[in-house]
Amino acid sequence: MAQLLALSVIGGSLGAAAAGTRQFGFFEEARILEEAWHGCVREAYARQPAGQSRAGAQRNVLDECREHEDRLVAATMREQAREDEAARRAGRAPTVRAGGGTWAWAASVAAYVVDPVTSWLQGWR
Repeated sequence: MAQLLALSVIGGSLGAAAAGTRQFGFFEEARILEEAWHGCVREAYARQPAGQSRAGAQRNVLDECREHEDRLVAATMREQAREDEAARRAGRAPTVRAGGGTWAWAASVAAYVVDPVTSWLQGWR
């Protein structure tokens, strides 16, 4: 947890001049957040009652690990906002996302996160 806090503080304090370092910082932060989320999923799934339905177990696991998922999605959205702001300041068009809106992009991030875990959970059966 201390690593995540340190990465957040470091990542948030970097200026535009350190864009290359910030990129690495974001990917490192995202990797740590994703590993924490996957760890939560594994542990939560291992605690599910044996007689419970697969769908019920998956819902319980995702509910239990929602905080980790939210942190990962929030970090990704912050980085995208930083990239858009840097593009705006440099006079470039911001990154265009499928669907054309923040909600569409957030849905694609959620799909990136939720679909692999759903597949992983199904592989346990």
